[in-house]
Amino acid sequence: MNKDLFENLIYEEESTTLDFKSQQYRFSKESEEVKSELLKDIIGFANAWRRSDSYILIGVKEVRGGRGEVVGIDNSEHLDDHALQQFVNNLTNRPVRFHYEAFEFEGVQVGIIKIEQQIRPIYLKRNYGRLLKETVYVRRGSSTDPTKPASLDEIAQMGSASQEPSCELVVEFADTEREVPLGRSISWEAENCAMPNESAIPDLRPPEPSDPFGLGLTFVSSVQHLEVNSNYYRELAHYEFVHRLFRPVRFVIKNSGEVAARNVQIDLRVPGNIGVVIIDGSDVPSRPSQKDSPFWMSHPNTMLDINRHAPGSITISEKDEYCIEIECGDLQPGRKVWSDTIYVGSRETRDITLQGTVFADNLPKPSQVELYVDTAIEETSLSLTELLSM
Repeated sequence: MNKDLFENLIYEEESTTLDFKSQQYRFSKESEEVKSELLKDIIGFANAWRRSDSYILIGVKEVRGGRGEVVGIDNSEHLDDHALQQFVNNLTNRPVRFHYEAFEFEGVQVGIIKIEQQIRPIYLKRNYGRLLKETVYVRRGSSTDPTKPASLDEIAQMGSASQEPSCELVVEFADTEREVPLGRSISWEAENCAMPNESAIPDLRPPEPSDPFGLGLTFVSSVQHLEVNSNYYRELAHYEFVHRLFRPVRFVIKNSGEVAARNVQIDLRVPGNIGVVIIDGSDVPSRPSQKDSPFWMSHPNTMLDINRHAPGSITISEKDEYCIEIECGDLQPGRKVWSDTIYVGSRETRDITLQGTVFADNLPKPSQVELYVDTAIEETSLSLTELLSM
């Protein structure tokens, strides 16, 4: 969501593509009866007869013939997108393509649910609250009436309209250790640790030769024959800074459609002027050694990458913004691609939005996706004494 689109939406009236809610849906720790209201609205929009995406604006009161009144909601009332996705998609016959976004407009918090155009009909696999299983609820005009579900003719037309084969690509965060999707939002804590000034950090010096018998004879051990890494403490400071600030991030791309997706590529973008830095594994330092090895290499990941264009490989470029390009190749229905791991660091506590575009040869047009990172950054410092004692 952006300011211009939101401004346009609040001048419109409720329809099959727009709904206003002055208050947040009751969801957390509520009964099935209460939560079925939110479920009904999402399914109703998903099944609606429309030619564009739909939006539910939460914290906005409709004003017929004029600009909607943005009354806002409390920041603590926002719904968790990942929990909402699991709630809806565990109940429906196929995944519903939608997401929840926290949005600020004119200093006021608003919740936005975007429901994409998708294959229909969508219905519940079991009864839930006031909603019945295998019943197709559909939004008509400005409401979804649960007493007037879609007729058999309407359902047949929905299925007929969805017969054109298409791929449906879902992009989410993934666990960096296991092949487990994490949804479209993640959070982490990190440490922005100020290191001693580089000019104040001393060289590491070799140990003095020993004279164990007091005879004026010096002995040099085999270890002492190795060259001492004089930059050891400076490299250690860099190592500590990077590993305290940066966190690993990984993605999963799934084809949830009915046909293979050909030549899939995902582009994710982050502005380059908000204090966020994105690097790949080759830029993450290993813990330095006090000895220089004759077989030293800067980093094992700097070797020729023979998998550069393998499915899941990532290329990072930076100009006015960071661009993360994920090569996925061809994706059969139901198949997933797990990406390489990148590292993201923010010097300040902030919410980071990754604006994404999904490309495939057999997508009618590129689709858009947004991923969200919530960071909590603690400001700390490391003294020279602490560094030298590590």
